[in-house]
Amino acid sequence: MKQLISLGANIVRSNFNALDRPFKLTYAATYRCNSRCTICSIWKRTKFNDELTLPDLQSFFSKNNYFNWIDVTGGEVFMRPGILDIFKIIARTQHNLYMLHTQTNGILTHKLTRDILAVLALRPRLFVLTLSIDGPPALHNKLRGIKNNWQDSVATYKALQKYISNRFACYFGMTLSDYNAGQIEATYQSLKTAIPTLSRHDMHFNVAHRSSHYYGNQNSKFSTPQTIAGEIADFNKKKGRRWDGVSILDSLYQRRVASYLETHKTPIPCKALTSSLFLDPDGTIYPCSMWNLALGNVKDISYDLSKFWQSPVAVKTRHVIDLKKCPNCWTPCEAYQSLLGNLPRSMI
Repeated sequence: MKQLISLGANIVRSNFNALDRPFKLTYAATYRCNSRCTICSIWKRTKFNDELTLPDLQSFFSKNNYFNWIDVTGGEVFMRPGILDIFKIIARTQHNLYMLHTQTNGILTHKLTRDILAVLALRPRLFVLTLSIDGPPALHNKLRGIKNNWQDSVATYKALQKYISNRFACYFGMTLSDYNAGQIEATYQSLKTAIPTLSRHDMHFNVAHRSSHYYGNQNSKFSTPQTIAGEIADFNKKKGRRWDGVSILDSLYQRRVASYLETHKTPIPCKALTSSLFLDPDGTIYPCSMWNLALGNVKDISYDLSKFWQSPVAVKTRHVIDLKKCPNCWTPCEAYQSLLGNLPRSMI
């Protein structure tokens, strides 16, 4: 209960820009990846010897032990050596943690099942796993560049499905671009055939973005057609409402996809570097996962974000974000905390 109270208090404060520290962290644990995705170039990276070590991470999370929400991302998160030790450090230090989220491509079914169960054994208050899906079997495997990736993802979901509870949620996440536009319903039906108990609520959507420091896809040729918004709306008309927090946030996010695709401007004021930040595998601090603006490294501030949060560079960057002179994006990793930090506007 105290984790939920702490998160709620921070959400309320974020509506008045009164936060003196972030409540959400997106931490890229590694850029190792065994996918070969068409719209992402993370997998092309070859340098991994500068990743934060376990002692580095112990220092960082011990000195910043107040996060309510942590996204551990990649790359393929579960290819990071010592990943379970990283989750253990988070579990030991983050006493106010309400939600722990990570995602996977689902390829390494047996390892993933074992590792996810090990994370669940740490008893996070809420653990959310997203399995990436890009289309029906043939399209997904083509866009991922891996034979049988769709089949492996489905096998991973099936292996974990029995553990879904009020403490563990598992979703399929579909990133939409011109490569898979028009394929939402076909993707769902293919999954539904393989997993008869699957609900439409078990699929979430994201709009493809470019990011040089994260995805490394700044030169990719994909586009995001405006028809995507109508396709999402049509899918949602068939699923009805669900009143859990994740579903509500997802719905609020999707309602503004059309606005973003039309204007390419963030639909509501962004809370990057007000409620959240992005941490690179080597400890570099960025405002978010989309803006290639390195603001420093946690090693240079003795791992203590309080030395950075009110620094001139942080204050100046927040002002630029307020003016919407950043790249502008609408991706859930950044949109969700922005929706929570603009509740009156978000509910319109």
